[in-house]
Order: sequence, then structure tokens, then C-alpha cells
Amino acid sequence: MSKMQSINARFGIGSRSRSLFVSLLAGMMLFLASCGNAPPAEPPTYTPDVVQRLESYAGDIQGMRDRMGELEQLIQERDWVYVDNFIHGPLGTLRQDMTLFNRNLLPQDQPPGRELAREVFRHLEAISLAAENSDYATATKNYREALTDLDAFLDLLPKSSGS
Repeated sequence: MSKMQSINARFGIGSRSRSLFVSLLAGMMLFLASCGNAPPAEPPTYTPDVVQRLESYAGDIQGMRDRMGELEQLIQERDWVYVDNFIHGPLGTLRQDMTLFNRNLLPQDQPPGRELAREVFRHLEAISLAAENSDYATATKNYREALTDLDAFLDLLPKSSGS
């Protein structure tokens, strides 16, 4: 007796039951394959609540961006003590606001936001170090680069559909 015949005899499976089982199995596979052809999901979009939250954070960040002229003035005057105080005082919550803003972006938009935020803070830290060393050239260079990166960060705000 062959191995297949012994299995059929042992479990009482006849050729008719076997063909019915194979047909059921094929039907299930067909059904499962048809379920896999669902239309592709739409890419995630910003909800009005998220856009409103992002606009709120962007408003706070823009307010600090608007005050960057004060930092430029302090650098121009070479008032190094106040340069450092300004970075750690009025601009002290900038990192938190940029982090909260970035967390509310869509996942695909977060990596550039994180990188721009890192760059902004790298420049602010360089300005702080330049203030300690009374290094005007380094402070002005990093000030300009911080503004460029901060403006690019603010450009991540999704455009509202009404614009």
C-alpha cells in the first residue's frame, strides 16, 4: 500500500472527498487573492485640526523669527553678553516650538523638518560660542545661515486649500 493510500484509509478520505477539499482550498485561495486587489489607499493628508495646530506653532516660530533682527543688531553692536542672553532668553522656547511643529507634520515631511531644526540650533550654538570668543565673522555668518534654515523650516507649513 502506498503512503497516500494509507493516509486516505487512515482518515477515511476517499478520492471524492479529496477533490472536494482541493476545490474548497482553491476557492479560498481565489477569494483571498481577490481581497488583496483593493484600491490603493489615498496618501495621508492634513486634517483641518492639524493645520490649525501647525499654524499656531508656526505663528509662535514666526514671532521669534521676527525678533531675529534684534539678535542681528546685538551682533552688529558686538554686544556679546546680550547676544548670548538673547539666544537663551527670548529664543529659548524656539527648540520646543519647532519640535512640536515637526511632530504634527505628516511622517514623510518630518525628516526635513528635523534636519532644518538641527541646523537652526547648530547655528545658534555657533553664535553663542562666537559671542564667548567675541568672533564677529563667525557670529554674522551663522546668523545668516540660521535665518535661511528658519525660513525653510517655516516653508514646511502646509498650504491651506483656500489659498
